[in-house]
Amino acid sequence: LEAMPDGGVFAMSIPLGPYRCPPGPYERACQVATYFSQNKPKSKVLILDANDDVTSKGALFKKAWAERYAGMIEYRPKHQLVDVDAASGTLKFEFNDDLKANVVNVIPPMRAGDIAFKTGLATANQRWCEVDFLTFESKAAKNVHVLGDAIQIAPAMPKSGHMANQHGKTCAAAVVALLTGQSVNPSPVYNNTCYSFVSAKDVVHVASVHRYDADKKTMLTVPGSGGLSAAANELEGVYALAWAQNIWADTLA
Repeated sequence: LEAMPDGGVFAMSIPLGPYRCPPGPYERACQVATYFSQNKPKSKVLILDANDDVTSKGALFKKAWAERYAGMIEYRPKHQLVDVDAASGTLKFEFNDDLKANVVNVIPPMRAGDIAFKTGLATANQRWCEVDFLTFESKAAKNVHVLGDAIQIAPAMPKSGHMANQHGKTCAAAVVALLTGQSVNPSPVYNNTCYSFVSAKDVVHVASVHRYDADKKTMLTVPGSGGLSAAANELEGVYALAWAQNIWADTLA
């Protein structure tokens, strides 16, 4: 970005969901636009999304793009990337015309890591690992537990770091119970919080609570739980940094 001329184009491709951190690419576009606004105001950000629409916090991101970065950020849905010519900076799409940019940020399609793929754990479309949500034990291999982005998610469950933190705690408690002959918790509850910076200081969030449904054997969102920010603001930026410090400490301690 620093080497790019003022008036250049930064293009980001977003794969079809599910992918890690649903709002992440849109937050990154805001951060690039913040830099351009301050240093290269003639430049442009193109968001080339394979999905039909913004996958998370759509209204809040679109409001930020329209009000803060009018004419700088352009969002194009239904742009599924199929190839890149790195030498010329050309993006090639399934149905849309080729496009050139000065800086290209390709976010590729995602699946579970090689270790899960090569050992046969990725049984959902050969991409994700199916698990028992009470224990996170693989449905393909007994006594093997899989967490985080690698799993086939439950309805409305994001592939987020906060959610992976919840997976780890539920799994650890279940493993202890299994090793000591105790009963596994029959009704685990997870929460998720995700903050996104739409500028250097202003932030929006989404939150949700998920409870195990014994009949459907999956996690379902608790009706009326969580929700979205009313609007981007600096106070949520303070909350976001405090949340980050706490989740890092809790996860990495």
